Amino acid sequence: IMKQAYLYVVAALFSVPAAAETMGNPAGMSPDTPGINAAKPAKDHSNIQDKLFVRQMTIGGRAEVELGRLAQQKGVDEAVRGFGERMVADHGKGNERLMRAAKGVNGEIPEGLDPEHQTVRRELNELCGADFDIAYLASQVRHHQKTAKLLQWHISYGQNDQLLKYSIETLPMVMAHLEHAKLEHDRLVTAKAP
Repeated sequence: IMKQAYLYVVAALFSVPAAAETMGNPAGMSPDTPGINAAKPAKDHSNIQDKLFVRQMTIGGRAEVELGRLAQQKGVDEAVRGFGERMVADHGKGNERLMRAAKGVNGEIPEGLDPEHQTVRRELNELCGADFDIAYLASQVRHHQKTAKLLQWHISYGQNDQLLKYSIETLPMVMAHLEHAKLEHDRLVTAKAP
């Protein structure tokens, strides 16, 4: 009997993704979602997770551009300045793509940098030389880890087709940035060690 119950549980778990594809993501859907009564929500409708995702990605994307510009100005190491330039270009384009994908998604997005990124910018501004370069890359590792987790979360729980497509296409870029930041950070830390 235990073995049979285990098989039912495993079978149920494997059927969940298929059901989710045909029904949309029921988690976080507002009652006004078109098609919710027929268990087929509109693919262009946004759930609560989509709205939170757009807010957080916009905040993070803005910060990446602003901190990238700071790295271009203050970076001593050529690779750090180049990484900053890449952040400005890639995240600038990513921010534009996000805004196109999020068209019609109502959500509050604050202007400028949020308090967390203001603190990071202020701390980086106080540093110079190799200390700045190492701290900037360390912040990039942390931020890209958070962004990768946010994208993975959205891929699992979002509903809006355009935003899901954006998340799926953006995740590899963020992972490449993360690996690049880790490699450069480790290189600079090793070079600075006595």
